[in-house]
This record gives sequence, C-alpha cells and structure tokens, in this order.
Amino acid sequence: MKNHDDEVIISYFLKAGVIISVSFLVTGVLIIFLKNGGDGVTLSQLSSYNYAYRHHIDSARISLSNIPNGLTALDGLYFITVGLWVLIFTPITVVFIGWVSFLEDKNYLYVAMASIVLFNLFFAMLVIPRYVV
Repeated sequence: MKNHDDEVIISYFLKAGVIISVSFLVTGVLIIFLKNGGDGVTLSQLSSYNYAYRHHIDSARISLSNIPNGLTALDGLYFITVGLWVLIFTPITVVFIGWVSFLEDKNYLYVAMASIVLFNLFFAMLVIPRYVV
C-alpha cells in the first residue's frame, strides 16, 4: 500500500461494518424479547438447549432467501442473521480492498497471497458447509 488513503478507507470500512453489525444484532435481540421469540419459535424454546437441539433450531434453519421477508416482518432472528453476515463480510471486504490496492501497486506477491486468503474464506463459507453433517 503506497499511500495513507488505503489505510483510511480500510479503517472506515471496519468501523462501519462493526457499527452496522452491532446495530442489527442489538435490534434483533430487542425484537426477540419484545415479541417473545421469532420465526415461529418462542423465547423459552430458543433459550432451551434441549428443545432447540431436538427440533433442529439452528442457523441452518434460516434461509438466505427468506431474509427480506423476515426483515419486513420485523423478525428478530433475521435481524441477528443480517448482523452476523455483515460481521463476517467486514474483514472479507478489507482483504478485498487490500487485494485491489496491491494490484494497483503492482505488488504481485501480495496479490497472490490476498487471492489465496479470499479463496480460502469463500471456500470455507460456501463449499465446506455443504459437506459437513
């Protein structure tokens, strides 16, 4: 990274990502407590490990295609899901910004390393969960 601007941009992305993520997470928790649950599950069912385990209540239950409907219905679980996705993609965005910066600087060793990191992150998020039981 040649100039200081890249560090400022990365700093803003990290701050914005954390603020947006925490906002969604806190909003989701508040909604869950106000509505006494979410996505058809009561708060006591969500908080009971045995019930949740027996009825397969986990993050796999929330489909990404249902997120817009869940947000418009003010379902707290979907707000929490969006907050977690923002939190996950914040560092990925930072790695991508670094990758672009290294490419502009023609620092191909770091472009290759950032590419490997991005590949590993997306492979771990998109491919491996399909094969883990």
